[in-house]
Amino acid sequence: MDVLILRITTNDKTYNIKCYYNIMDIDILKTYLERRIQYTEKLALRYTTDENNKPLPKRHIFSRIKNHINNFLEKNTKIDRLIIIPGLRGTGKTTLLYQTYLYLIKEKNIPRERVLFISVDDLKSLNYDLRSSIEVYESKILFEDLAISEEPVFLLLDEVNHDPNWALTLKVIYDGYPSIFIIATGSSALELEKETTADLARRAKKEYLFPLNFIEYLKISKKIDKYYKTKILKEKILNLLKDDSLIPKFTSEFFTNNEIIEIYKKIKLHSFEIEDFLKFGGFPFTALYKKDSEDLLLETIKKIAYLDIPTINNIKSSSIKDTIKIINYLAGSEKTSIENISNSLNISKENVQNILEYLEMSSLIFSIKPLGSEEKISRKTWKRYFITPTIRFMIKDYLGTFKESDIGFLFEEYIASTLYKIQITHNMSNINVFYDPNKNSADFLIKTFENKIIPIEVKYGKDKNAEKQVRNSMKRYNAEYGIIIGDYELEFRDNILYMPKELFLIL
Repeated sequence: MDVLILRITTNDKTYNIKCYYNIMDIDILKTYLERRIQYTEKLALRYTTDENNKPLPKRHIFSRIKNHINNFLEKNTKIDRLIIIPGLRGTGKTTLLYQTYLYLIKEKNIPRERVLFISVDDLKSLNYDLRSSIEVYESKILFEDLAISEEPVFLLLDEVNHDPNWALTLKVIYDGYPSIFIIATGSSALELEKETTADLARRAKKEYLFPLNFIEYLKISKKIDKYYKTKILKEKILNLLKDDSLIPKFTSEFFTNNEIIEIYKKIKLHSFEIEDFLKFGGFPFTALYKKDSEDLLLETIKKIAYLDIPTINNIKSSSIKDTIKIINYLAGSEKTSIENISNSLNISKENVQNILEYLEMSSLIFSIKPLGSEEKISRKTWKRYFITPTIRFMIKDYLGTFKESDIGFLFEEYIASTLYKIQITHNMSNINVFYDPNKNSADFLIKTFENKIIPIEVKYGKDKNAEKQVRNSMKRYNAEYGIIIGDYELEFRDNILYMPKELFLIL
């Protein structure tokens, strides 16, 4: 037997825990890690280049990851050195990690042996865990005490949630090894949330990887050569949702800012791409291969049902089959009450409710509650949407049920997804998204940190009823202003902001 020492530091005390392993096991693990170090660059180049060996476009999140790395290397005051990236399968987490790896070794000149890329699901299949891998890496490959080393080490951990003790392991590494920078991804976003204890949450910075937005779609599908500088415009639109008093000023500020106008003109040139974006723009691979990616997306959905969801809870195989049925039902119906689903598919209400919760944990769907008392929330149907309309389109197209008239609902689904994304990523602003459960009302209600309500109506095209529905909600909730998103020129009239759909698509 061989002994590895696991150091745990809490409250300024260090504890050494002896871990006993078979020498042969350690040698096998050491060989695996050495090969990972040896071949990661080759794998990274394969993952991050196209068929012509040109680099694949990087998503917006990459620049934020670079900033975290640079702050760490420059030893700035504000350093986040434990980054957790939750995201749905297929959104590009593995590619992002490989792009980060190449940035470290090629642009920051970090020695290859000090950047360890581990697929944690591989470790699981080999019957090893994350903790033992890091100990072997430290003692048998680097041959140094990383607790006192000042040389940086980078751990890139893909699908970290496959290790049941990942949260504790990352906490131990973070506390005991100040020279280690960690990026950890996971397919089950809310599983990562669930396992992120209060202690780890204080240490970790979450960077969510959502499906593509319109600008990312244009770049990845090679419609534009470089990203437009949309930061100023994004911030102005986000500020509207945080503070309704900014709504009347938006148009005047927009039309007096030449930089914003030029950005909008460029985006407007690609309006004809919006339908394709709604159908195919959710994932990097669907953006590139359009209809040819349908089988791959459907296979991705099956993996969520058969591989990801069982890691959230030990569910029966019959429930997994019911999961696929419910996914297909959700794609084909806007009536998503538990009772409707249960009656239509002959699945018990309890099972339906559990499966819907699992689907939310996997990030495949999300729900928007009705605004009102707890009693109303429990009594009324929750609206359920896919995280990207591409999922709905691909399923309906495969089943032969898609109609061009469905485009309007795909657009509503994208706006719902965008509002949901804002609610999660800007939670410090206390923006909450609801819907109005009353008839002839706006599609969504934003509740600001001041408890003010902003009704939002979504129309693909123009609709005479849009203004009426917004005004109904404005009157009902004593809202001063409302927003309509659709085929409109930018205009503020009679306390309603008419917003061109192209503007909202950049969020």
